[in-house]
Amino acid sequence: MNEFAHGAMIVGALAGAGCAASVRRAAPELAASVVMVVAMCDMAFTRLVPPLAWTIALVGIGVVLGARLRAGRGANGARIPASGHPRPLHRALAFIVGGWAFAVPAATGAAPHAHGGGAFVAAALAMTVFGGWLVVRELRTDGRRRLRHAAEAASTSLMLAAMAAPGVVATLA
Repeated sequence: MNEFAHGAMIVGALAGAGCAASVRRAAPELAASVVMVVAMCDMAFTRLVPPLAWTIALVGIGVVLGARLRAGRGANGARIPASGHPRPLHRALAFIVGGWAFAVPAATGAAPHAHGGGAFVAAALAMTVFGGWLVVRELRTDGRRRLRHAAEAASTSLMLAAMAAPGVVATLA
């Protein structure tokens, strides 16, 4: 089960990074995708980096991406509205929940592949539902850009569902 979950996490992270790289994005978003892929590979294969370091990195990235969603002020003092699109929110929250997957085993002494406890599983499943809704929403609208948004939401949802799968199986067993 854990090998399947790790494989799905890596596929989801790689697909998300591919979506991020396929369009012109800010450097922090591209770097965030690379960090997520490296974190998933480290979780699955090497465990060279301490889980707490991955937690801090991923949650920090999520907070930075989330902070960029706030409305701000331009140089002339004019209000710059925040994005009304839910995709950036889903992306920011995915980093925070992804970081949580590293935090719970580190704090509880569980195996690194345990992927959190009941609250983490609930958060990951909620994010998967949010991502599923976002995929449906994007596919219902026309445009190539919307298709990329749907693919990114689907890949992130796959990654989060894979992170939650071992916890769900353990709960049901």
